[in-house]
Amino acid sequence: MKARVPETYVFPSTDAEAQRLELQGSKLYGGASFLDAFLARNPREVLDVGCGGGCFTRHVAEALPSASVTGLDIDEPRIAYARSHSSDKNIRFEPGDMASMPFPSDSFELVFCRFALVQKQNPTAAVREMARVVRPGGVLVAYDMIHEGVWFVPNRPAFGAALRAVVRMLRERGAEPNQGLYLTAWMRHAGLNDISVRVIAHHALATEELYDAHRNNWMATFRHLGDGPDRLLDAETVAAALADLERVSGDELLVETTVLAWGKKPRP
Repeated sequence: MKARVPETYVFPSTDAEAQRLELQGSKLYGGASFLDAFLARNPREVLDVGCGGGCFTRHVAEALPSASVTGLDIDEPRIAYARSHSSDKNIRFEPGDMASMPFPSDSFELVFCRFALVQKQNPTAAVREMARVVRPGGVLVAYDMIHEGVWFVPNRPAFGAALRAVVRMLRERGAEPNQGLYLTAWMRHAGLNDISVRVIAHHALATEELYDAHRNNWMATFRHLGDGPDRLLDAETVAAALADLERVSGDELLVETTVLAWGKKPRP
């Protein structure tokens, strides 16, 4: 039976949104650097959970040409996009729900997800499922946002109102927008050990190119949430947030917060 995209996933299944996520993955929040230490161990089987358009799946496949790399996503248009943008021979993309994956237990040496658990109503079950498919001695890595850990200085009140609306929307749908804060607990509940965590503050000044990349990402986010039949943000909220972000005095500082956590599956 075809998996259904959960109501907690608020973004549209469009190529424009896939392209936004590709740019976000390559340019923002450290890009693929969160994987460096884990790829250095040369895992032979790697799973990217909630792979979206496959940005990180492709990165792993290129970094580990002798490894078998799999991307999983519940959104079949995203899987189609990922397949059409990948030519690596050691990569495959599969549709499926991260809470009920179509893989045998103990299949992968490294399993990772990035900004995926924030969309789940039951992230504990999803982490347990990811732990199930990790081999004993293998590693599970999760990287997620703290959506209430985002600040623009000087204050951007319309941006703040739009962001609070997104946070409210996620919570009303049963998801937790500050998912990064709970990663270590979910890993402990899933039976992992040697759990570690890093809280990462990303920052950019208006004088830096990175500031425009972050600002453009937020502008595209709000536009996409205001587009389509669902219109999850109303036109007035979107227009005010965009106008707020378009103003740049040169004094701006942007800070965003993410959490990286990882743990090992114990050997029998």
